Amino acid sequence: MKKLTLIKRIDQGGFGIVDLVESSTGKQYARKTFSKNQPLSDELLANVIKRFAKEVRIQGSVNHPNIVPIIEANLDVSPPYYLMPLADSSLSKDLTADKTLDGSFVSALSDIVAGLEEMHSMQIYHRDLKPQNVLRFKRNAGKPEEQKFYAVSDFGLISIKESQISALTKTGMARQSDYYTAPEITKDLRYASVQSDVYSLGCILHDMVGTEDRVPCGEIREGGAFGPILLGCTNKDPKKRFKSAKAVLDAVLSIDPESHPATQKSTDFISALEGTDALDPAAWESLADFLDYEAQADDKRAICLKLSSDKIGELCASAPDHAKRIAIVFAEWVKTSSFNFDYCDGLANRLELFIESLPDFEAKVECLLSMLEMGTSHNRWYVERRFVNLCGDEMDVHLAKRLGIQIRIDEEDVCRAVSHLERSLSSFTRTELHPALVKVLADVCK
Repeated sequence: MKKLTLIKRIDQGGFGIVDLVESSTGKQYARKTFSKNQPLSDELLANVIKRFAKEVRIQGSVNHPNIVPIIEANLDVSPPYYLMPLADSSLSKDLTADKTLDGSFVSALSDIVAGLEEMHSMQIYHRDLKPQNVLRFKRNAGKPEEQKFYAVSDFGLISIKESQISALTKTGMARQSDYYTAPEITKDLRYASVQSDVYSLGCILHDMVGTEDRVPCGEIREGGAFGPILLGCTNKDPKKRFKSAKAVLDAVLSIDPESHPATQKSTDFISALEGTDALDPAAWESLADFLDYEAQADDKRAICLKLSSDKIGELCASAPDHAKRIAIVFAEWVKTSSFNFDYCDGLANRLELFIESLPDFEAKVECLLSMLEMGTSHNRWYVERRFVNLCGDEMDVHLAKRLGIQIRIDEEDVCRAVSHLERSLSSFTRTELHPALVKVLADVCK
């Protein structure tokens, strides 16, 4: 274990203290040490210490940019502790300074969703998601590609009933766990699920866009464009909440105050896309015709933003031929548009859904190149990673060859974008791509 010198106390929570420590080489870390900072029976204390060790092992086993890594842990001492990278700030502090995060709250939400989706893919649930447990870091510090990003930490250890936190006053718990905790897990964390984390995510979104006070463990009911989303996150019935964290982000991205359809026809299509009824193949064909032959730039933007993941899934299943046409329009719009980079992650999710759902190689290639261009032009490393993952060794060889042909056509733009990937993703080299793509890039990128 590293020899560490205590510099100062950073924070203190219900079951831990966080200190700034420094190694003998001058490297600084955040050290979290288990601490009983509230009354607990001896039996419950022993149980919580076991949970502390378990959660450290779980968090340490997840390798994802939006999950705070465990650098080192000593769980055999009393009290146990672990080391994390030193954060620049927390989401809690940042929201206190500016609830919109200087207008980039969607970017922060995207980072949280990315971390949650990774956890949920392994059936791991956070159970104590709140702004204090979302930390801000920098990547590529001091370089032109420098970006700030948020990562999730401190998975839940104990229920509100066990900890007696719920006895606090509303004022006292305004920034505490039960102000973000789903009602079904207040008594027993075994009821944790994707939907309990979605509840907490909705509470964080409310911190960013809400206009009224909320009742802990209750539904959030507000007017305005975000009202239905907030209720969809916090419905008292978990079955009536969003089915995934990604779906929450998708809904947030559908709200665009700058989007103004140019024609009544596009307004009618948007109404259909926002409705709950499934569109039949004839309706999808009409939309494809409109996008191909009539739609103006404002129409395309308004419609593409309303083309949610649910609707894309419906489209690809019921009308694959028309889905190909719409996918190509969507990919071209993403590729050629300039928008706040906060939207990138959600748009990448939709592009990937087209890629996964459609058999047509032309549409897949257009979506892949659109993802590459968006990720590099907007300097969004999450999207760049998605492109790299889709184009690795496991990529279908025939799709790789088809993409290779398009790379030869677009060679200058693709070479520029791949060079950006290597600068942005510090551990990435183009040799990690599918061998067919590596060969093409070697031929055209001199």
